[in-house]
Amino acid sequence: MFARSKAFTITEMLVAIAMSIVLMLALFELYESTQKIFFNTNSISGAEENAYNAYVVMQKFFDRWGVGVPSNTSNINGGYPPPAPNYVSISLGSPCDSITFYASLYGFGMVQNVDSNSNANLISCRLSDTTPNGNTAYYYLVRYGNFYYSNSSNPTPDMFTINLTPNNTPCISTTNPNATISGDTIQDATTNQSFTLNPGDILYSVPYQISFFCQSNPSDNGNTWLYIQTINEATSTTNTKPIVPVQSVHFNAYPQGCISSNSCNMIQAIIGVNSSNENVSGSAASITFSFDFYK
Repeated sequence: MFARSKAFTITEMLVAIAMSIVLMLALFELYESTQKIFFNTNSISGAEENAYNAYVVMQKFFDRWGVGVPSNTSNINGGYPPPAPNYVSISLGSPCDSITFYASLYGFGMVQNVDSNSNANLISCRLSDTTPNGNTAYYYLVRYGNFYYSNSSNPTPDMFTINLTPNNTPCISTTNPNATISGDTIQDATTNQSFTLNPGDILYSVPYQISFFCQSNPSDNGNTWLYIQTINEATSTTNTKPIVPVQSVHFNAYPQGCISSNSCNMIQAIIGVNSSNENVSGSAASITFSFDFYK
């Protein structure tokens, strides 16, 4: 006689099915929660990346704020030269403020000596004959602590062009000359005359007017982006570039009240930054970041 095999009862099958459904629901909830964490974390990470990108760009330009900038105290309502080297102007707006200041962005250097062959030997901090885009580079000259004016009635200092060997030499950890101007002369572009250099003369690239502001970006469906605009004060060449998408940008200058007295030494930027990635709800995360830039 064969033993009769025992089959599952209907009750046991229903219980097994119910347990399977409960397990599947639990697994689905775990999957959905994991997806939410992933998308929300990814969105926040994207916002932090955008904030970092904004900080890096702004830091580069604020590091040069006021460097190599002449002044004209009569230009209290704007204009170039500004009333003080560390001049800054903030225009309040919603959702974004704008800020404008001046800075020498590229090379500078100092004449160490003029040798017996009439060569001017300099400590060059990336001095160059040309700008990064290949155009002629223009410089101001500081002699005995003052910007050089061939005519005191001129509104701006004289501009000079140089013929340097080599170009774009870094000056990190050097106290010795690392570049030479043959014949110890540079060309005064204001008077069209040659100008003889002396030891102690300092050359600064002619400053740029720098502005940070917001506007819609046609390449991103008209969404609001933080932009930078630079205007070369030697050539009036204007360059405008988007940086990152934003919700808002606001600026504060310190110490308080410093703008009217041109005594600001710190700028605070408060940026509501969008993520380039969507969160689980289908929208981009927006987080507010605060950055301080010191002169």
